[in-house]
Amino acid sequence: MKTKSQVSKNVTTNNPDEKRQGMKVRTVVTGHDAKGRAVFVRDEQVDGTPIPGLGELAFLWNADEPATYPNVGNNPAAPGIFPPVGGIRYIIGTYLPGVIAPEPTPEMHLEDGDEPRGANDGFHRTDTTDFGVLLSGNMALELDDGAEVVLSPGDVLIENGTRHRWRVVGDVPATLASFIIGARRR
Repeated sequence: MKTKSQVSKNVTTNNPDEKRQGMKVRTVVTGHDAKGRAVFVRDEQVDGTPIPGLGELAFLWNADEPATYPNVGNNPAAPGIFPPVGGIRYIIGTYLPGVIAPEPTPEMHLEDGDEPRGANDGFHRTDTTDFGVLLSGNMALELDDGAEVVLSPGDVLIENGTRHRWRVVGDVPATLASFIIGARRR
């Protein structure tokens, strides 16, 4: 079963007409039946969506507000890669070797030179807290002062709305699971 939700003006998730690189993520979802008992409501393969300048993303859960229970376990399928305050996104991405520089979205804050093909291509910040676990490959995270850390499989990163850019280290793609929470910037 494929789900479809609008991510931004330029990206639509799980569009069967898009050429796929092959990412498929088994997703098992629980919910509540009419009597409030726990039930499995879905066990499906979610296809990845190719994203130019990035790789491929599987959008697993998107909500723009906190969940309430009991519920039937339907994915709210909120639009946009980056959620508003109180919203969440759960994404698994396979990223191609080199600097990761997707087309900017309205939620990405860019400085001079951060735009595509600019001197700082790929740098951005978002009003989110991102929790990432590297599943395979190696990725470097560079901050705006040039500091960089290389992550290996099993490493966890908590990214707190800072200006940064990603780079896949080596010649094989890297896969990162990310849980993104919308935050407020002062």
